Amino acid sequence: MIREKDKSVPGLQRRAKRRGRTKGKRRVRPASAQPSLKKSRRRHPSANTSFTLNISAAAVVTACNEENTIADVLNELKRLPLQEIIVVLNGCTDRTYRRALEFPNIVIVNIPEKLGYDVGRGIGARLSTADCVLFVDGDMRIPAVELYPFLSAIERGCDVALNHLTPLLPPFKRQDSVTRCKGSLNRLLKRPDLGRDSMTAVPHALSRRCLKEIGAELLAVPPLAQAAAMLKGMKVAPAHTVDVLSRNRGRNSLNQGAGNPVEALIVGDHAEAVAYVLSMTGRGRIPASPSMVRVDLARRRNGLSR
Repeated sequence: MIREKDKSVPGLQRRAKRRGRTKGKRRVRPASAQPSLKKSRRRHPSANTSFTLNISAAAVVTACNEENTIADVLNELKRLPLQEIIVVLNGCTDRTYRRALEFPNIVIVNIPEKLGYDVGRGIGARLSTADCVLFVDGDMRIPAVELYPFLSAIERGCDVALNHLTPLLPPFKRQDSVTRCKGSLNRLLKRPDLGRDSMTAVPHALSRRCLKEIGAELLAVPPLAQAAAMLKGMKVAPAHTVDVLSRNRGRNSLNQGAGNPVEALIVGDHAEAVAYVLSMTGRGRIPASPSMVRVDLARRRNGLSR
């Protein structure tokens, strides 16, 4: 089944402009400590174990020019008990679309524009109907045995199952601004136990209850979505550690080096999330809906105004 871009999601389309220039970049940064990880590891099956779930599950895959990896990604997802696999192609100019077509019973959303990974996740989530939605990217093969714990965490009652990257963190003095922003946001939300675990990193999974509460549109800004989930009482916890840092593929200078465009974008996302938290909790005099400011910022970043 092949679907074209869902034009009924104006919020996602507005956010797409902001992400146009950073499309196709992996937006993964280190995360922080969480004591519940050891408990979840005892539940993880071995590579030869059959995966079972008592809830329905879907996976959303976002990709841009991933013809060399998309088949491996989908093969791993096919090993999981998924009722839906939705592939969102953002501005692909290679054979990613044709490679995805080789897999039966998946939904392909082929979007000509470069919307960015986060916007693509929002679109995929909007199309899904399952109780649990797993988010992965098309440029990185992650074994099914490492993805299953995120589905299992949702089955056990978690609403937001995060990638726990604490073992991979450098010392604080060597952490970049994005990593520190993650920790600051979690502390502001009174969840220091999450350290720097964040929805900015994949894989992660969301419950249907969470998606209904925050709306798929907010997934275009992962820190904002995470903040909204916490403020609405969703259960947020790490599920498993997947080393996406060493697997991360560099995209020229866009996501490498201090102050790169992807880093600036994610820092801006966290600033928006902080503003939202302050406005919703009454701890600041920041407008609850700074949409015009965000539009102006997006236009400047895309070179549409000065």
